[in-house]
Amino acid sequence: MIEKISSFWKRPKKVFFGWWTVLASGIMMSWGYGIETYSIGLYIEPLEKEFGWTRAEIGVASSLRTIEGGLEGPFGGYITDKYGPRVVNLLGFIVLGLGFCLVYFIDSFWMYLLVWGIVVSVGFNLGMWGPLGTAMNNWFVKKRGLATSTCRVIIAAGSSFIPILMLTLITQFGWRMAALVSGLVTLIIGIPLTWFFVRPRRPEFYGLMPDGAKVDDETVKEKDTLIRAGQEYAAKTTGETEFTLRQAFRTKAYWISKVAAWPERIAGPLFTMHLVPYLVSVGIDRFDATVALGLMVFMSIPGRLVGGVLSDRVSLYRLKYIRILARVIEWVGLLILAYARDIWMVYAYSVIRGTGSGMNIGAGSQIITRYFGRKSYATITGLSAMFGIPVGAIAPVYVGWVWDTYGSYEVAFTHASILYIIGTIMWYFYNPPKRVDVIGDVKRFL
Repeated sequence: MIEKISSFWKRPKKVFFGWWTVLASGIMMSWGYGIETYSIGLYIEPLEKEFGWTRAEIGVASSLRTIEGGLEGPFGGYITDKYGPRVVNLLGFIVLGLGFCLVYFIDSFWMYLLVWGIVVSVGFNLGMWGPLGTAMNNWFVKKRGLATSTCRVIIAAGSSFIPILMLTLITQFGWRMAALVSGLVTLIIGIPLTWFFVRPRRPEFYGLMPDGAKVDDETVKEKDTLIRAGQEYAAKTTGETEFTLRQAFRTKAYWISKVAAWPERIAGPLFTMHLVPYLVSVGIDRFDATVALGLMVFMSIPGRLVGGVLSDRVSLYRLKYIRILARVIEWVGLLILAYARDIWMVYAYSVIRGTGSGMNIGAGSQIITRYFGRKSYATITGLSAMFGIPVGAIAPVYVGWVWDTYGSYEVAFTHASILYIIGTIMWYFYNPPKRVDVIGDVKRFL
C-alpha cells in the first residue's frame, strides 16, 4: 500500500513537496559548505600563530577528510539507497555539529587531526550532497536540473556570506568561539529541517509522481504500479534508465568521469583552503581576500542556474560540452589568479572562476543521474569518492608544502594549470553508456 503523507503536501494548488526538500537542502548545505569548505582557510593563520604548525601539517586534516570520505562513501551511499536519505543526513549533521563544538577544546596536533580530520569530516561527508542530492533526485526527473541548480543557488548565496561572518567571529572572539558557534548553529539548523523536509523514499511511495506529474487514481492505489509508472515516466521524459552499481562499473563513462575529475581535486585547495592565505601573501588585505572568496561563491549563482537548466534541455550526447565549457572558463580564472596582484584582478578572478565553477557544479550531478538513473545514485556517487582518495588526500598537504618550501604558491599553480588542461580534454570522451532495460523490475525498489 501507498504510505501516507500529510494532505497539505498533496493538494494540487500547494507547492510540490519536492521543492520544500530543495529549499531545506539548500539552507543546510549552504551552512555546511560555508563553515567547512569555504571557511577552513580562515583558521590557517590563527593555528600557525598559536601552535606553530606548518601549512602542510594543517592541510593534513583536509587530507583525512578526503580519505575518510572515500572510505565512508560506498557505505554512506549504500545505506542512503537502502534506508533513505533522512537517517543518513540527520546522523551527518549531528556529528558535524558536535565535531565543531569539540574544535573549541583542541590543544594538540593529534587532537586537531582527531576532531577536525575525523569527527568533523565524518559528519560533513555523511550529511552533505550524498543524502540530500539523493533526496532531490528522487523527487525530480524532468525538472531535476532546475531543482538541483536552484538548490545550488541557495548554497552559493548563503555560502558567499558565511566566510565573512566566520572572519568576523574569529577576529572578534577567536577561532575557538567561531568553531563553537558553528557547531551549535549546525545542530539548530540541521535536525528540524532534515526531520520535516527530507523524506526517506521517492514520491511514488507517497502516492505522488516525480515533478508533481499527474497520475490517474487507479495507478495511485498500488505501490508497485506507481513505481513502475515512475520508471516509465523517467525513461520517456529524459531517456534515463536505472543502472545498478555493477552495471555502472562496467561502463567506460563511469571510469572516465573518475579520472577526469582528478585535476579539479588537485586545484581545489588553491580555490578554497589556501585562497585567502595566498592572496594575503601577495599583498591583498585579509578582509578583501575573504570578500573575494565570498564573491567567487556568489558569482557561481548564474553558472549554477545555466548549467542546471541546460542539462535539463540538451541531449545526453551534448551534456559533456557543458562541463568542457565550464572547465575552460575555470582554467582562465586560474591563470588570472596566478598573476593577481591588484584587487581588481582578484575580483575578475572571482567573477570568471565563479561562473565556470557554477556551470560545472550545476551540470555535474545532473549528468550522473541522466546517465545512470535514480535507483543507485547514492551508491554510485558514494563509491566514486573512493577513487578520489589519492589526489584528494595529497593535494591539501602538497599545496601547503609548496608554501612551506618555496614561500609562494607558484609551483602549485603551474602544476594545477597543466592538469586542468589534461582533465578538460578527457571530458571530451565522456559519452553516455549503453542503455540498460530494468523497467518493471519493481522488486529492486521495495
